[in-house]
Amino acid sequence: MTSAGIQPYICISSEAGGAMTAVTWYKDVLGATVRTAMAWGEDSTKLGHAELAFGSSVIMLSDEFPGMSGKTPKELGGCPVTFTLMVPGTSKDVYDKALEKGAKVLPGREYKSQPWGWNAGSIEDPFGYQWTIGEEAEKITIDEIAERLKMKNVASQF
Repeated sequence: MTSAGIQPYICISSEAGGAMTAVTWYKDVLGATVRTAMAWGEDSTKLGHAELAFGSSVIMLSDEFPGMSGKTPKELGGCPVTFTLMVPGTSKDVYDKALEKGAKVLPGREYKSQPWGWNAGSIEDPFGYQWTIGEEAEKITIDEIAERLKMKNVASQF
């Protein structure tokens, strides 16, 4: 079986400003393209479904709807997933803009040269989701990465 891809679906808490605010933030700060956004409710201030493209990758999101949507990071006691956004040539600018616009640096994950050959840093956005923002800084092999991280490449076992 071959899948066509994975599209994460995230839930935005009203306490964090809601999905309308999140779409605006992701577009302004992380460069997302809004593919679709459908509002609902008497005043059309809630998003029932939105799709944001980051290059060829897409995430879907909505406001929280008890009994229908997933759980927010706050409900889970933290974010169980980290998104990785590769921004060749401007990743430091995007990282800095995220911090200026309300994101927080994850402890010990400030923007710097990483042992796997990237320049990158990790943030928590204002909605509780974690992002690693970076770019490739040097071309190195998987075996070189494993050596730097004091790991062993075991991909051939599968």
